[in-house]
Amino acid sequence: MLVEHLLILYIGMKDGLDVCSREISQSLQQVLSACCELHLLGDLFSEQSYQKGQMYGLVIVQNSLCFIHYKECLSQLAKSPVLFVSTTEELSGYVAPLKNLYGVINMGEASLSVLGIPEEMQFRLYCPVESTGNYYFYEQQPEVCRIVYCPTGNSIRENDFKFLTFLGQTNASLTIVSDEYACLRKALPPFVTIVPRSSRFSAYKKAHLVVASRLDAVRALALCKPCVVMGDYGLGGLVTSENYVQLQSVHFKGRKGGSFGESVSPVLLESVIRKVFAFDRREDVLALQKQVLAIYGKHVFKTKLLQEIERITNMSTYMNNRQKRLLLKPCLSSLFAVEELDGKSYLKRGLICFEELDQEMIDLLDQCDGAVSIQELAERNGYDREDLEILWSNLYELWKEKLILFSL
Repeated sequence: MLVEHLLILYIGMKDGLDVCSREISQSLQQVLSACCELHLLGDLFSEQSYQKGQMYGLVIVQNSLCFIHYKECLSQLAKSPVLFVSTTEELSGYVAPLKNLYGVINMGEASLSVLGIPEEMQFRLYCPVESTGNYYFYEQQPEVCRIVYCPTGNSIRENDFKFLTFLGQTNASLTIVSDEYACLRKALPPFVTIVPRSSRFSAYKKAHLVVASRLDAVRALALCKPCVVMGDYGLGGLVTSENYVQLQSVHFKGRKGGSFGESVSPVLLESVIRKVFAFDRREDVLALQKQVLAIYGKHVFKTKLLQEIERITNMSTYMNNRQKRLLLKPCLSSLFAVEELDGKSYLKRGLICFEELDQEMIDLLDQCDGAVSIQELAERNGYDREDLEILWSNLYELWKEKLILFSL
């Protein structure tokens, strides 16, 4: 099935979603709208285009509250494969296994395995940067140090005041990119300007330095701007080619190993910022831009997203076709375990026990390595047509629990 001929329903709710999650939804909309027919449902979107009674080739759900709020709608689409989008560690970013859940795009740091979603079902994807270019310029002793700060929006914390106090003793001008901080405009000193997030790129381009975290740090690096990571998990420091991989592994949200709301040392913060103006960093920022675009580039995002959608829709087509489903290749989930107790074998996932297994089923499961199809598995074990249907039925029940996974 070609993605461009696909009719997709995207369901999303604002509750529990942070600013980054809402921007991610916009990126998904842009890519999908350009490649297929996309209908929208939920207050996450400014326009609604869901058509009741319409059959959709794929249902994308962002925010687990949708499964409650749009229960009736989703029950009518029980035959459509569901792709869940996880962007936050809040409860709304988690999803439990459900019958027609075919995959999860994990764009956050949520540990979905604890809720029964195998790592093999999770597709890692990063939100793309919206603008790129070389806007780096070097001034060793600028008359005014133009600094841009992107607070996380979680709270106005002690670290913000430390930052402002230090800059108040320098020749810096500070631009804060935030919609939430607009109410503080009159309370801040004259060297501080507040602009909305919609103006972030024009602010980045004029800056000598960007202090940010998460996606805002990535956006600055894509514009070849020196970036100091300071976020909800403390001070990650100036991003360099040497520490890029380490900071990227924690999604640029602060210091690796840092705790939420971690206090930042004013002395260390001052040292890190002054380091930016010590020498020309042109070669390093260009190298960092290449590393960023290799992961966060628009083309990378679009290609990987459409490949995952095509894989899921193809899988759904096979599973709903009586003959094609036997060509699927079963493999064991990482959450699967067979445990022995009092001489009997039981199928378990964590502390949940599903059923007792006989030796024949155990032998079959040992052969489910994703290398052979269900048809080949039956032939290998001498099963006739009736046995083959029973085998499929058993594997399908395990698939609904996400203990068996299928590949094409």
